[in-house]
Amino acid sequence: MFNPSLGLLVLLLALLVAWDVLRKQSCRLPSGPPGLPLLGNLLQLPSTYLFRKLHAWSHEYGPLYTIWMGTQPFVVLGSAAVAADVLDRLSAVTSDRPPMIKARQFFFRDMILVSQDHTPMWRAQRRAIHANFNIRAATSYNLMQEQEAACLALRLLRRPDKPFRECLHRFGASVIFRSCYGGQSIQHLKIDPTKRIDELTEQAMHATAPQRSVVDTLPILNPLICRVKWFRRQADKWFTDMEQEAIRLYDAAVSTDGFDATTLVHDVNTNMEKYGMTKHDAMWMTMTLFMAGQETTDTTLCIFVLAMLHYPEVAQEAQRQLDAVCGDFPPTFEDRAKLPYLEALLKETTRWKPGVPLSIPHMASEDFEYKGYTFKKGTVFLDNLWSQTRDPHLYRNPELFDPSRFLDDSGNLLPINPDTRADQLAFGHGRRVCVGRDFALNTMFIACAYLLWAFRLEWPRDEHGSEVICGVDDFRDTTVTVSPRDFGIVPRPRKEGLEERLLAALKEHDIID
Repeated sequence: MFNPSLGLLVLLLALLVAWDVLRKQSCRLPSGPPGLPLLGNLLQLPSTYLFRKLHAWSHEYGPLYTIWMGTQPFVVLGSAAVAADVLDRLSAVTSDRPPMIKARQFFFRDMILVSQDHTPMWRAQRRAIHANFNIRAATSYNLMQEQEAACLALRLLRRPDKPFRECLHRFGASVIFRSCYGGQSIQHLKIDPTKRIDELTEQAMHATAPQRSVVDTLPILNPLICRVKWFRRQADKWFTDMEQEAIRLYDAAVSTDGFDATTLVHDVNTNMEKYGMTKHDAMWMTMTLFMAGQETTDTTLCIFVLAMLHYPEVAQEAQRQLDAVCGDFPPTFEDRAKLPYLEALLKETTRWKPGVPLSIPHMASEDFEYKGYTFKKGTVFLDNLWSQTRDPHLYRNPELFDPSRFLDDSGNLLPINPDTRADQLAFGHGRRVCVGRDFALNTMFIACAYLLWAFRLEWPRDEHGSEVICGVDDFRDTTVTVSPRDFGIVPRPRKEGLEERLLAALKEHDIID
């Protein structure tokens, strides 16, 4: 017997499928992997390491192609040239963020800077951060960063049995914490005051994955979730917990980092009217910067250590230059101009395995055309940094860790190419480029300089004397960042009386461990 309701449902489904097929055929977007009606490529997308799948598709469909997550098109930018065209030169119309309903609306309530649209409030927050972390202002934190690097080396020396990843994490957290909230080093505290923020940050990163969000795939569900508190209980709890942490840290902040540098919180409180911000905005801005800073610093330093273990000849070349310039004294920022190989090594670290390989998606704020294609307002662009840092037009043998690619025949740093920014791709594009880039590079420089000056890094050995090695592709994916799985190191001191030399460096900073 014919069921009218079932027949109506089938008809409706058929009409939706026909609409979806015609829409995809008629739109002037670059072609990509074929998918299913309504679902698009969702069933083909992995839940982890999405950047690798997109990279593989770039070999098949080129550096500019489209995938569909449900009925939403995502345009993948898989070469440095295409990304520069779309996200740098057309940044006036490609600097918004996609709706990311689950993350932005329910978890972040649009208070997280990196996921906000290109709005006046977003510009005000960027202006405040830039004032404190631009290339000139960032130097005011150099003494603090030197102190933290000495603390890191001393901790590794005294506690070689301690998981080194924990040491790197504490270093990264302490540097960004002190620049934002002030005070003394947290590296020697028994209890890490940022542990709860780590847990909340990990939860937030999982919330940003579009292929894991039902409401982003089917936005029609949004009104239902808004009305039913049970559906959004996890997001509501996350926001409440994170806001409590943000309030606690902001209200407890002091004026300096322990030296002479003014902290971000103090500057914003002093100039809040000039920046055009409220305390609530400033509180969330500072927390966002801390969350992003500690996570990316820890990740990049871990990748650096992995590279040094797999490419000991690179470490040895950097150590020869460090010994020639610094001798038996710990490195400082005054030595930086004389250490071009170390600078090239840092550039190669961020290129070889970018810690945020898929960046954060961009969205078009108005219609525009590029290479004969029409990108409508609302088109989402996936900035696949993993593919771009493997662009054969820019990098010969891109899988090889080779700092010399950034040096000329005389061993000096090659000038930055403003068209490609081939040495800084990992920091993103256009108006969304990492606003703390210069501060982050300073932190990386002094940490890596201290580690290579102080230690010869080796793999640990098992009971049979065999090295316990972590492979160059043995990574873990936390949705936004990817980093090597946990592995061990053996830090062998390179200097006689290393502990005394490190203590002397700390004494110069009026710190006695």
